[in-house]
Amino acid sequence: MIQHRRSFPAVVSLVLMTAFGAVLTASAQGVSDSTEAKARLQKYEQHKEWRSASPFKELKWTFVGPVRPVGRVADVEAASSRPGTIFIAAAVGGVWKTTDEGETWTPIFDDYPAGCIGDIASAPSNPDIFWVGTGEANIFRSSMAGTGVYKSTDAGKTFAYMGLADTQHIARILIHPKNPDIVYVASPGHEYTFSPDRGVYKSTDGGKTWAKVFYKDEKTGVIDLAMDPSDPEILYAGTAQRLRYRWNDPIESVESGLYKSVDGGKTWKALANGLPEFWKGECERVGLDICRSNPNVVYTVINSKGAWLYRSDDKGENWKLVEGNDKIKRLFPGYGWVFGQVRVDPNNPDSVHVLGLNHMVSQDGGKTWSDVKGTHVDYHALWIDPADSSHMLVGNDGGVMISHDGMATHKHPKIPIAQMYNASVSQTKGKFHTYTNLQDLGSWRGEVDLAAGRDKISWTEWEDAPGDESGRQAVNPVNPNIIYFVTRYGGGPNIADYGQVNERSKKPPLEKSVAPDFGGVKKRSQWISPIIVSSHSPNRVLYGAQFVFLTDDGMKTWKRISPDLTNFDPAKQGNIAYSTIFALAESPLKKGLIYAGTDDGNLQVTRDEGATWTNVTAGLPQERFIAGIEASRFDEGTVYAAVNGKRSDDFATYIYKSTDYGHTWMNIAGDMPGGIANVVKEDPTNKNILYVGTDQAVYVTLDEGKSWKVLGIGLPFVHVHDIAIQTAEDLIVIATHGRGSWVLDARPVRAAAGK
Repeated sequence: MIQHRRSFPAVVSLVLMTAFGAVLTASAQGVSDSTEAKARLQKYEQHKEWRSASPFKELKWTFVGPVRPVGRVADVEAASSRPGTIFIAAAVGGVWKTTDEGETWTPIFDDYPAGCIGDIASAPSNPDIFWVGTGEANIFRSSMAGTGVYKSTDAGKTFAYMGLADTQHIARILIHPKNPDIVYVASPGHEYTFSPDRGVYKSTDGGKTWAKVFYKDEKTGVIDLAMDPSDPEILYAGTAQRLRYRWNDPIESVESGLYKSVDGGKTWKALANGLPEFWKGECERVGLDICRSNPNVVYTVINSKGAWLYRSDDKGENWKLVEGNDKIKRLFPGYGWVFGQVRVDPNNPDSVHVLGLNHMVSQDGGKTWSDVKGTHVDYHALWIDPADSSHMLVGNDGGVMISHDGMATHKHPKIPIAQMYNASVSQTKGKFHTYTNLQDLGSWRGEVDLAAGRDKISWTEWEDAPGDESGRQAVNPVNPNIIYFVTRYGGGPNIADYGQVNERSKKPPLEKSVAPDFGGVKKRSQWISPIIVSSHSPNRVLYGAQFVFLTDDGMKTWKRISPDLTNFDPAKQGNIAYSTIFALAESPLKKGLIYAGTDDGNLQVTRDEGATWTNVTAGLPQERFIAGIEASRFDEGTVYAAVNGKRSDDFATYIYKSTDYGHTWMNIAGDMPGGIANVVKEDPTNKNILYVGTDQAVYVTLDEGKSWKVLGIGLPFVHVHDIAIQTAEDLIVIATHGRGSWVLDARPVRAAAGK
C-alpha cells in the first residue's frame, strides 16, 4: 500500500541534482535531428511534390461527415488580448482556429507533416507568435508520432519547422512572458521504444537552436512543465516513464518525480518533502500548475491508483495532500495514465480544477469538490482567462466547450474532427450508408446522397449505429439492412436489422446470434476485431480473434476453422489483448482460400477452409503489425498485404504482393513517400489499380505497383485507416483517424488506367 505522505530524503535530492548537472554539461552543446527524423521530413516534402505533379491533382476528395460527434481534443489556447480568437489542438486531426468564438473554424495546420498534436502555445508578449508541438503526449493506442515543433509569427497563417522531430511526442511548450525567443519544450519521448530524446529542451533564439536542459534516462520523459509567472527562471518538471508495450498500456513508473530549477534549467533538484514515494513503481503520470496571482502556490496531481492532489504554499519546498482528496481519487480510473491535468484559477489560489474521467473543481483549496457540467467524459485541456476567471475553454474526448460563466453554461461547437477506425459501406444506388467506429464516441453511420449529381454529393448528419467505439461492421451485400458487427473488447459477433427499425428509438433491433466456441480457451481479440462477409454468400461471415471462425448460416452456428495463428507468448500478455488476428481476407475466386494477419507479425493462409494452414510470413518484415490483406479478384494466387511498423518506430512504407498464395513476397511500395501503410485495396474493375491508405494520404498505382501517384486533392495531412469501395456508385470511401470520412470518384482513375 502506497504511503502518500512519506518524504524523499534530502541527501538523495542533492545526489540527483549533481547527476543532472553532469548530464546537462555534456548535452548542452545543441540538439540536431537524426538521419531518420530528417528522412521523415524530406519524405513529406517529396509527397507535396508528387501531389503537385499527380495526374489526379484536379480530382477532389469530398468530405461526408460526421461533424456532430467532435473528437478528442488535446489542448486549448487563447489570449485575453484577442477576444473571440481560440485555438484547439485535436489529439489527432490537426490544429483549428476561430476568430468569432466558435461560430466558424478554420484548420491551420493541414499542410504540415503531422496530424497528431500534443500541445499548442501563444507567446504572452506577442500573440502572433504561436507554437505547435506535434505528437500527442497522452499516448493512446491510436496516438501517432509527431515530427517536432513548429512556429508561426503570423497567428497561424504559416508555420516554420523548428526542430525536435526525434522527440515524437510533445507534452508542453512554455514561452517566456517577455522574451518570446526563450522557449521550453517538454517531451515524454517515444511511445513504444526506449530513446534518449526525452526531457526538457530550451531555445534562446526562437527555436533556431536547442539545448537539452533536463534528461534523466532513455525510459523517463517529462510529461508536464510549469513556469513561475513572477520569475520565469523558476521551472517545475514532472517526470514519468511514458512507455507502452504492444500488450500493455503505459507501464507504472519507477522514475516518476518532481523537479525544480531556479536558473532557467541550468540545474535541477528533486522536490519531495511531503510527497509520496510515487517513483517506487506505482505512478504513471504527474501534472503541474502554478497560481498566477500567488506563485507561491503550486499544485501537482499524481496518478497512482487514483488521483492524488498535493499543494505547496512555498514554491514546491513543502507539500501537503489536499484535505478532500478522497472525493477526487476516482477521477483517474484504471487508465489514469491518460489524464493528469491540474489547473489553478489565475486569480484565486484556492480555486483548483482536476481533469480526469470527469472535470471537478474545488473553491477551497481541495477541501470540498463539485462536478463541472460537460458534454463528454475524458478531460485533457483547460484554459482559464487571466482577465476573467469565468471565461473558460475545456477540451475532452468529445471536443471543446466555451463558457463565460465558469461552466454553469457553455456552447459546444461543431468541428469536423472525427477519429475513425474503419469503414464499411452498403452497396446501393443513389444513396448509400457508410459505417464506422469512433474513438470514445461509439458506432456511427452516415448517408451519402448522389441525387444531385456526382459533383454535388451531399450527406446527412451521422447517427448512432450498432456497436460501440471499438469493433467493426460488415454490411450484407444483398440485404443492406443487415449489419454484422463486433463490439468493445471483442464482444459478439452480432447482427442488427435496419429493416425492423423501432420508430420510437430509430434503432434496429439486435438479433440473437450464437457466440463462437473458444473451447474453454480465454479469448484474445483486437480492439477492432476483424469481421468480413464472404464474396461467395451473404450469409457467410468470417471473424478473427486468436482463431478464425466461420458461419455459413448468418451466425446461427459457428465453426472454428483454425488453430491459434499467432505467436502467443504468455510473457507478452498484459492489459491489452495481444497476439490476435487483425486482418482477414477470403479470395473472391476460390471459396475457402483465406488469409489471416496478426498483430504480432504472422500472415497465414489456408486453401482448404481451415483444414490446413501455412505460415507465409517469411519475406515480410518481422514482428510487424499485419494491418491489411487483400485477396485479388483477378488471379487466384495473388494477394496484397499492408504491414505497419508504428510500434517498432519503423516509418517505412510496406506494401507487399505475392503471386503464389503468400509463399514469396515483394515490396511494391517503391519510392512512395507515404509513411506507414494501413490498408491496401484492389480496384474491383481493374487488376492494375491498387489504392493504399497511409498515415498521411491516399496513393494509387495504375500498373500493379510499378509506380505510384498521390490520389486527389483536398485532403489534409491525415491518417487514412481504412478504404472501402462503393461499387454501385464507383466511389472510393476512406475513414480517417482525425478528419472523418471522405469520398472520391473512381471513374477518372479507371479511365486513366485505360478502363
